[in-house]
Amino acid sequence: MNTLRVKLSGRHVGDLAVTRDGRTRWTPEPSWEAEGQHPRLGADFLRRPGRRGGVPGLPPWFENLLPERESELRGRMCEVHGVRDGQSFALLAAWGRDVSGAVEVVAGGVDTDDEPDEDAEPSPRLGAPPAPGFRLSALAGMQLKFSMSMVNDRLALPAGGAGGQWIVKLPGRDYPDLSHIEAATMTWARYSGFEVPVHFVRPVAELDGIPRPWLGDAVNAFVVQRFDRRKDGGKVHQEDLCQALGQYPDNKYGNQPHKRISFDGALRLVTDLSGEDVGREMARRMGFAIASGNGDAHLKNWSLLWGDATRPTLTPCYDLVSTVSFPSRLGWDQQGGPRLALRLGDQEHFACIDRNASDALAKKSRQPWATEELISGIELARVGWRQVEPIAPQVMREAIERHWRMVPLLGHVGLTR
Repeated sequence: MNTLRVKLSGRHVGDLAVTRDGRTRWTPEPSWEAEGQHPRLGADFLRRPGRRGGVPGLPPWFENLLPERESELRGRMCEVHGVRDGQSFALLAAWGRDVSGAVEVVAGGVDTDDEPDEDAEPSPRLGAPPAPGFRLSALAGMQLKFSMSMVNDRLALPAGGAGGQWIVKLPGRDYPDLSHIEAATMTWARYSGFEVPVHFVRPVAELDGIPRPWLGDAVNAFVVQRFDRRKDGGKVHQEDLCQALGQYPDNKYGNQPHKRISFDGALRLVTDLSGEDVGREMARRMGFAIASGNGDAHLKNWSLLWGDATRPTLTPCYDLVSTVSFPSRLGWDQQGGPRLALRLGDQEHFACIDRNASDALAKKSRQPWATEELISGIELARVGWRQVEPIAPQVMREAIERHWRMVPLLGHVGLTR
């Protein structure tokens, strides 16, 4: 039986063990659990304490530390470490010292050949892997991204592949304008009064250490400062809402049968965990997501910042993108128009978001102030847009003007021109 030791802020909190048939068992460290799980590992462990066993692959909380399956990001990492897409336990063993938050997963007696692979075929080859010894930090998600350091005003992969204060995201072939649109959306959020990390767009020619073939045709990259890393290299613990809800990444949109999760349920969870003030902030951010036409505000793009506290707060905003700025793929040129990442009330299309939908948020989340705060977030977005509009890409300005005409709730609030 192969094992991984799980540490949080230097404390041993439990172990993961995988058997030869590929089933994984989580065993909490007894003294950590007896002392009330301090420091906190995550909401799902508080909700369901004790030993867990018998799940194929990794348990959901740990699977969410890895890039999503069949993504380019995961494919690249499989190339580096010589494993297949389905071998999550082996990937975590390879990456576990530098994952998001303050958790560290330390390998002990792991033989990757012992782990059954769920894939019948090997991962597709993406090109020759880098030289031996090349390593990267583990980052969740789909998009190709890297944790990098700033060295003499240039961004470089840290020596040994660990650490880094900045996340650098490449736009991908299908969305060449993504870097500028994400930067404009994040700046819009800052002008609207939300907490946003330092961010900017940087030419890929100023990125050092990334294998040239990985850059593809990208001209620019989006760069954002990590909020789970301190300047002294210390780590700050966090978890995304997929982890907090015990969901695998493939349910980040909350639409799987018998596992449906809406904005209403997510708001109730965060309010219960963090208190009313944090819940109100989340509702305002939901309003901003509606006003900015962000159809990608799924469960992995909302996170809780634990640090060393007993109760979490929301992390600063991240991965905010006005997805309606891509009309044919994600915007209003689609049949039925763009979709929200999570349902609001019973509605999943922006075209159906009206006052009834916002009232349903308050009812279903059981938070009577939810509608008021959602609309407050929309009004904050209107004020912030006045400042960011002159510097936003033209395609984004046109998309937002159209979006505000098409969403009933935005017209009700007065955003139409």
